[in-house]
Amino acid sequence: MRRFFALSFLTLVSSCLPTPAPTAPAPVSFHSAKSAKEATQIAAIALVNAGFRVVQSDSLGQAVTASRTAAGNGNEDYVVCAYPRGSGAAANRETTLTVNLTAKPSTSGSDISVDGKVRTSYPGYEGTAMQIAPNETDCVSNGTMEQQLQTVLR
Repeated sequence: MRRFFALSFLTLVSSCLPTPAPTAPAPVSFHSAKSAKEATQIAAIALVNAGFRVVQSDSLGQAVTASRTAAGNGNEDYVVCAYPRGSGAAANRETTLTVNLTAKPSTSGSDISVDGKVRTSYPGYEGTAMQIAPNETDCVSNGTMEQQLQTVLR
């Protein structure tokens, strides 16, 4: 009977712990036959269609920054997190995925660079003993949006 309770207790405690911190993918760099301006326009449309808010981040129209904020598991198609899906932390988290795309003109199109960063906060825990500071380590991009942009721009 003691073994059963000990095993149950260990299982319960270990299920509340975060999994090891996920590793963010490296930025994606590739060449596109499209001009830099055309590439950023196509990327902006793809990002808006995926639910991102997009802003031009340079005066030449060759760079965009897009962000998508969601509560709970709302960004799970685009991020991977340390806390498992059914955990209390997952239910109380808010993730903001920011994707930066830069297109530099080249002689035969443009050289594209895309990277994604995730900021995780836990507004459901604010003011409690379980409060977790906002950070960029609990969740990271899973590379899906970056790969989708690479596919649409090739």
